[in-house]
Amino acid sequence: MEKCFLLIILISIISCEQTTLKSENETLIERNNSIVSNNYEAYNTGNFDLFESTISDDFTFTLRGELDISGTYNYEELLNAAGTFQSLLKNGWKGNVDKIISGINGSVIVLSGEAEGVNGEYNNDYIWLYSINEEGKVSSITEYLSDLLFVKQLYGQEICGEKKIMD
Repeated sequence: MEKCFLLIILISIISCEQTTLKSENETLIERNNSIVSNNYEAYNTGNFDLFESTISDDFTFTLRGELDISGTYNYEELLNAAGTFQSLLKNGWKGNVDKIISGINGSVIVLSGEAEGVNGEYNNDYIWLYSINEEGKVSSITEYLSDLLFVKQLYGQEICGEKKIMD
Protein backbone atom coordinates (compact mmCIF):
# COMPACT_ATOMS: atom_id res chain seq x y z
CA MET A 1 0.00 0.00 0.00
CA GLU A 2 2.85 2.38 0.84
CA LYS A 3 4.42 1.81 -2.61
CA CYS A 4 1.11 2.53 -4.30
CA PHE A 5 0.73 5.74 -2.29
CA LEU A 6 4.27 6.89 -3.26
CA LEU A 7 3.57 6.06 -6.89
CA ILE A 8 0.39 8.16 -6.84
CA ILE A 9 2.23 11.10 -5.27
CA LEU A 10 5.05 10.82 -7.80
CA ILE A 11 2.62 10.72 -10.73
CA SER A 12 0.76 13.72 -9.31
CA ILE A 13 3.97 15.75 -9.00
CA ILE A 14 5.10 14.88 -12.52
CA SER A 15 1.70 15.58 -14.08
CA CYS A 16 1.37 18.94 -12.28
CA GLU A 17 4.70 20.20 -13.58
CA GLN A 18 3.95 22.78 -16.28
CA THR A 19 7.13 22.83 -18.30
CA THR A 20 6.38 23.11 -21.98
CA LEU A 21 9.11 22.07 -24.36
CA LYS A 22 9.16 23.79 -27.73
CA SER A 23 9.38 21.68 -30.80
CA GLU A 24 12.32 22.11 -33.15
CA ASN A 25 9.99 23.75 -35.68
CA GLU A 26 8.69 26.25 -33.12
CA THR A 27 12.27 27.15 -32.20
CA LEU A 28 13.20 27.66 -35.87
CA ILE A 29 10.13 29.81 -36.47
CA GLU A 30 10.98 32.04 -33.49
CA ARG A 31 14.62 32.24 -34.63
CA ASN A 32 13.58 33.21 -38.17
CA ASN A 33 11.14 35.82 -36.91
CA SER A 34 13.94 37.41 -34.88
CA ILE A 35 16.43 37.25 -37.78
CA VAL A 36 14.13 38.96 -40.28
CA SER A 37 13.02 41.54 -37.74
CA ASN A 38 16.65 42.50 -37.09
CA ASN A 39 17.56 42.37 -40.77
CA TYR A 40 14.65 44.55 -41.86
CA GLU A 41 15.09 47.05 -39.01
CA ALA A 42 18.76 47.43 -39.98
CA TYR A 43 17.81 48.03 -43.64
CA ASN A 44 14.99 50.43 -42.81
CA THR A 45 17.19 52.55 -40.52
CA GLY A 46 20.21 52.52 -42.84
CA ASN A 47 22.38 50.46 -40.46
CA PHE A 48 24.10 48.56 -43.26
CA ASP A 49 26.87 47.17 -41.04
CA LEU A 50 24.20 45.37 -39.01
CA PHE A 51 22.30 44.44 -42.18
CA GLU A 52 25.44 42.91 -43.68
CA SER A 53 26.07 40.90 -40.50
CA THR A 54 22.67 39.18 -40.93
CA ILE A 55 23.19 38.03 -44.54
CA SER A 56 25.07 35.09 -46.03
CA ASP A 57 28.12 35.43 -48.28
CA ASP A 58 26.02 34.40 -51.30
CA PHE A 59 23.12 36.73 -50.44
CA THR A 60 20.84 37.93 -53.24
CA PHE A 61 18.07 40.52 -53.37
CA THR A 62 15.54 40.13 -56.17
CA LEU A 63 13.14 42.89 -57.15
CA ARG A 64 10.27 41.24 -59.02
CA GLY A 65 8.33 42.98 -61.74
CA GLU A 66 8.76 44.67 -65.07
CA LEU A 67 10.65 47.79 -64.00
CA ASP A 68 13.95 48.76 -65.55
CA ILE A 69 15.51 48.14 -62.12
CA SER A 70 13.85 44.72 -61.64
CA GLY A 71 16.40 41.96 -61.29
CA THR A 72 18.66 40.14 -58.87
CA TYR A 73 21.40 41.93 -56.95
CA ASN A 74 24.23 40.90 -54.67
CA TYR A 75 24.87 42.97 -51.53
CA GLU A 76 27.02 45.67 -53.19
CA GLU A 77 24.63 45.99 -56.13
CA LEU A 78 21.72 46.29 -53.69
CA LEU A 79 23.40 49.24 -51.99
CA ASN A 80 23.77 50.99 -55.35
CA ALA A 81 20.15 50.26 -56.31
CA ALA A 82 18.94 51.51 -52.92
CA GLY A 83 20.85 54.75 -53.54
CA THR A 84 19.17 55.14 -56.92
CA PHE A 85 15.77 54.51 -55.32
CA GLN A 86 16.47 57.12 -52.62
CA SER A 87 17.34 59.68 -55.29
CA LEU A 88 13.76 59.44 -56.58
CA LEU A 89 12.36 60.43 -53.18
CA LYS A 90 12.12 63.87 -51.63
CA ASN A 91 12.55 62.98 -47.95
CA GLY A 92 13.56 59.33 -47.83
CA TRP A 93 11.45 56.22 -47.39
CA LYS A 94 9.91 54.66 -44.31
CA GLY A 95 8.66 51.09 -44.35
CA ASN A 96 6.14 50.03 -41.74
CA VAL A 97 5.91 46.35 -40.85
CA ASP A 98 2.27 45.31 -40.98
CA LYS A 99 2.83 41.60 -40.45
CA ILE A 100 5.57 38.99 -40.20
CA ILE A 101 4.79 35.38 -41.03
CA SER A 102 7.60 32.97 -40.24
CA GLY A 103 8.16 29.34 -41.14
CA ILE A 104 11.01 26.90 -40.67
CA ASN A 105 12.95 28.00 -43.79
CA GLY A 106 12.20 31.71 -43.87
CA SER A 107 9.69 34.45 -43.37
CA VAL A 108 7.47 36.94 -45.15
CA ILE A 109 7.20 40.58 -44.14
CA VAL A 110 4.18 42.58 -45.28
CA LEU A 111 5.10 46.27 -45.48
CA SER A 112 3.42 49.57 -46.16
CA GLY A 113 5.75 52.29 -47.33
CA GLU A 114 5.55 56.02 -46.77
CA ALA A 115 7.39 58.43 -49.04
CA GLU A 116 7.09 61.51 -51.18
CA GLY A 117 8.23 60.73 -54.70
CA VAL A 118 9.46 63.26 -57.20
CA ASN A 119 5.95 63.15 -58.71
CA GLY A 120 3.86 63.04 -55.55
CA GLU A 121 2.85 60.71 -52.76
CA TYR A 122 4.44 57.27 -53.04
CA ASN A 123 2.84 54.98 -50.46
CA ASN A 124 3.42 51.57 -51.95
CA ASP A 125 2.75 48.15 -50.40
CA TYR A 126 5.46 45.50 -50.34
CA ILE A 127 6.02 41.84 -49.65
CA TRP A 128 9.54 40.75 -48.71
CA LEU A 129 10.03 37.00 -48.97
CA TYR A 130 13.02 35.84 -46.91
CA SER A 131 15.02 32.61 -47.23
CA ILE A 132 17.21 31.75 -44.24
CA ASN A 133 20.00 29.19 -44.35
CA GLU A 134 20.96 26.60 -41.72
CA GLU A 135 23.49 29.01 -40.17
CA GLY A 136 20.72 31.51 -39.46
CA LYS A 137 21.77 33.96 -42.16
CA VAL A 138 19.48 35.57 -44.72
CA SER A 139 20.40 34.00 -48.05
CA SER A 140 17.86 35.84 -50.18
CA ILE A 141 15.12 38.44 -50.14
CA THR A 142 12.57 38.71 -52.92
CA GLU A 143 10.57 41.94 -53.04
CA TYR A 144 7.15 42.35 -54.60
CA LEU A 145 5.57 45.80 -55.06
CA SER A 146 3.20 47.72 -57.33
CA ASP A 147 5.12 48.45 -60.52
CA LEU A 148 2.35 50.81 -61.66
CA LEU A 149 2.57 53.06 -58.61
CA PHE A 150 6.37 53.07 -58.86
CA VAL A 151 6.32 54.15 -62.51
CA LYS A 152 3.68 56.83 -61.98
CA GLN A 153 4.98 58.43 -58.78
CA LEU A 154 8.72 58.00 -59.24
CA TYR A 155 9.18 58.09 -63.01
CA GLY A 156 6.25 60.42 -63.77
CA GLN A 157 4.78 58.17 -66.45
CA GLU A 158 1.03 58.21 -66.98
CA ILE A 159 -0.78 54.92 -66.87
CA CYS A 160 -3.39 54.39 -69.60
CA GLY A 161 -6.74 52.77 -69.01
CA GLU A 162 -9.63 53.20 -66.69
CA LYS A 163 -9.47 52.33 -63.04
CA LYS A 164 -11.58 49.30 -62.17
CA ILE A 165 -13.86 49.65 -59.20
CA MET A 166 -14.09 46.49 -57.11
CA ASP A 167 -17.45 45.55 -55.58
